[in-house]
Amino acid sequence: MSNEKERKRAPVLGKGKEINTIADLHSKIIGDRTVFNLQTYPRRYKLHRAYANVKNLEFRSRKALRLQMFQDYLSIKEKALAQAFKATTKPRPAYSQNEAYRNTHSALHYPKGSMLVLVDAAIYDAVAASIDRYVLDVGREGYRATIHTIQGGSPADVRKYIKNHNPVGALLVGAIAAPWYDINGDQFPCDLYYMDTNGTWTDVDGNGKFEGHTGDLNPEVWIGRLWTPKQSGNDAALINDYFTRNHKFRVGMLGHARSALAYVDDDWTAFDDCAFDAMFPSSAITKYTDPVTTDADLYKVEVNKLRSWVQLCAHSWPQGHQFTVGGGHEWIEAPYFRDTNPPDAHFYNLFCCGPGRYTDADYMAGWYIFDKAGGGLCRGLTAIASAKSGSMLFFEDFYTPLGAGKVIGDAYVDWWKARGPVHDDGERYWHYGMVLLGDPTLTWWKGNVPQPTQPADGQVFNHYPRKITFKWIPVNLSGVKYTVEVDAFHAIRANQWAEQTGQVFGIYHNLTTNSLNHTFVGAQPGRWRVRAVIGGVTCAWSPWSYFKFTV
Repeated sequence: MSNEKERKRAPVLGKGKEINTIADLHSKIIGDRTVFNLQTYPRRYKLHRAYANVKNLEFRSRKALRLQMFQDYLSIKEKALAQAFKATTKPRPAYSQNEAYRNTHSALHYPKGSMLVLVDAAIYDAVAASIDRYVLDVGREGYRATIHTIQGGSPADVRKYIKNHNPVGALLVGAIAAPWYDINGDQFPCDLYYMDTNGTWTDVDGNGKFEGHTGDLNPEVWIGRLWTPKQSGNDAALINDYFTRNHKFRVGMLGHARSALAYVDDDWTAFDDCAFDAMFPSSAITKYTDPVTTDADLYKVEVNKLRSWVQLCAHSWPQGHQFTVGGGHEWIEAPYFRDTNPPDAHFYNLFCCGPGRYTDADYMAGWYIFDKAGGGLCRGLTAIASAKSGSMLFFEDFYTPLGAGKVIGDAYVDWWKARGPVHDDGERYWHYGMVLLGDPTLTWWKGNVPQPTQPADGQVFNHYPRKITFKWIPVNLSGVKYTVEVDAFHAIRANQWAEQTGQVFGIYHNLTTNSLNHTFVGAQPGRWRVRAVIGGVTCAWSPWSYFKFTV
């Protein structure tokens, strides 16, 4: 057990409040619980009873807690926010000769549509190389990303800019302006404002915070934040490190997994596996719900195991988590992840109060996905968290689309749409502080990538017959099968690769070993790639590896 344990009640902020209800509300907050009328939802949830009478989240800290408020944010960002809005489109990086066909915008090579990468102009020069590599990476997956620097302006300026470009989503890099919402004095950053581009957001008193949201409430785009927990969101070193890990994940070099951890503290034991079984088989899910077991020390151990997903359910505050242990409490505070032992899973859903309050220095969710030099390797890439008391709920509406193969951003939009066209006060209290931190284009299976090893990339052969053996580092998970695609320059159309024409030259399915013997077509350039199929899920391709026969 931790020596951090203290046998006294932690300070509490943000306890459930009584609200005035109207006849058609889906939910109401009564005392320390939110009561949902699940008859208003079109489906029956696995955790139906748990959702119907759910214990509210509370801000709890080891010591006196002062949340950063809107005026604090304005004072910190005063100079940046005072500047006139200026958006500048930067040149897209060019693919090399073998992939030059991707330099032309076409639905064939960019079937997933366009996305924006909005970068704070103050740090663009320092992170430009990382941004360029990211744009090339997502381009190979079907997103046509464009890069735009943002200087000054209000959230309304940023929202209008996003809407005018009509993307599927946007990644906000650095301290892009934070929209704020106010519910009866409870004020917090609210990135739903950027996601819902055609709803009506009202600021009746003109103080810069929204108090109303009407019209079409469904979000049109996903939004991801890369706001660092140091240097007020603009730590270029942390951002560059993040993009390096992002790239390594996509090429299979950051470790891979197909598993999940549900760590549920005392007040929500009925959440069981948090509906992770909508995405993973039960055998791949580790769950802790026993109040005697769920302490800080065990969470430190479990979060330092390589897993795809972790969901933590615990009372928290922006810089840490609290765990109830008997009549006392234990804590994990931001310096532990920041300085001592960063977490090892790739993706997180933090059912916690406040760790996503990204405008606060050292906000906890930031240290799930950012990694300062020294102190171990953080493998985090994306976290769903909240900037206020409250969090996600109705987890099936998020994990089911992920299990069907959608990326995190699309699944997050689906989750919001499942809340319906009307949001009552209870839902606003619970959900309007939610933020997606990190890259929305990722999902667990994008990192389960075999690495080609033979032949060496660029190797030239002059033997005949043109027999060649492909080998790769396997994905060490049970039940894996592999698919290998072979492409040949000129084979289908002169001076083009087969992929360039939208066709496949040669493909092998259901391979159970990590090698393949192949006879190549002619004296010409070739390339090959491999991907894993795990439990019926088709994972991401490895990068193309090139070779050439001269005879």
